[in-house]
Amino acid sequence: MPTPDAPVALLGDAHLREGDAEVPAFVRFVDSLPRDIGTLAILGDLFSVWIGSQDLLRPHHLSVIDALTRLRARGCALVYIEGNHDYFLERLYARTLFDRFSTDVLDLELAGRRAHLAHGDLVNGRDRQYLAWRAVSKSRPFYSVFNLLPARTRVSIADGLETRLARTNLEFRTGFPFAECQAYARRRIREGARVLVFGHFHEERCVDFKEGEGSGSVFVLPAWRSGHRYLGIDPGAEPSFVST
Repeated sequence: MPTPDAPVALLGDAHLREGDAEVPAFVRFVDSLPRDIGTLAILGDLFSVWIGSQDLLRPHHLSVIDALTRLRARGCALVYIEGNHDYFLERLYARTLFDRFSTDVLDLELAGRRAHLAHGDLVNGRDRQYLAWRAVSKSRPFYSVFNLLPARTRVSIADGLETRLARTNLEFRTGFPFAECQAYARRRIREGARVLVFGHFHEERCVDFKEGEGSGSVFVLPAWRSGHRYLGIDPGAEPSFVST
């Protein structure tokens, strides 16, 4: 389980693909993560598409999973929150690979702080088209029907998902939804969160908010594949973005 007072590394949106030079780069990153880091939290979309079906795993999935398994074996806790390119991972990995896993959000103590972690795809409540697609595509009936399809058909669907996701709902992909983020953050700060971390938006940001007697900071993670940067949180120090 995550150690509440140990350093933490948080990253998101690696979007690793088959035949992608970023795959071995990510494996090297995991294998060389500083030994004092007690938790690695991945806030979704580790792969371009990751579906929790054993027969849909490919070599690039397996090499990264092996690296994460090595990291966990040395004592680093692993946290994962599903992103919008992740589907039904809980069945395969919630108890075997990850120490904490969520399909939406996690609230936990990290490096001595009350933290709220989310992929970020649920922050913008105005994005109704995406929210409707998410509700359907991540539902148990959808998964049951998907598994009834022939393997070749499921592979074809998986291969086409990233392309279709990139072409849809462009209105909500052109800028950071600051007002919606602010409203979301203030609700969580009222509930006690002091650090909020999102992926999804691919824009490195830090925004401070006050809410009544409380205050908190929102950190938006850059896409890992764009610069190999992560957010580091050490006990007693301000969170900061780190280049590898």
